[in-house]
Amino acid sequence: MRDDLLFHITTKEDWKQFNNSGSYEPESLESQGFIHCSTGEQVEDTANRLFAGEDEILLLVIDATTLHEDIKYEKSEDTGDKFPHLYSPLNTNAIIDRIGIKAEDDGNFDIAFTTN
Repeated sequence: MRDDLLFHITTKEDWKQFNNSGSYEPESLESQGFIHCSTGEQVEDTANRLFAGEDEILLLVIDATTLHEDIKYEKSEDTGDKFPHLYSPLNTNAIIDRIGIKAEDDGNFDIAFTTN
């Protein structure tokens, strides 16, 4: 997994609602002060923990090299892992892909990345 990639999980509805003229500003940016992100190793667990019950999610693939000054890795009280948090709006030109992922028959999301 490339170290310069980060992932933000959202829904198509939230993407449409919070995607404003060149930047993405989800509700968490206002309520918590940051945008939740995951590394490639964390993204599947995050999807299944936080989006259980959703039929489909939207995975934003982010080029982290454009965000280094605004990213902080902070420990989650829930899992104990350090997650990347973006403390500014996400400039949409940093999003290199948007991937729709449907839940499997058992309701879980299967998001596998291979290492290079």
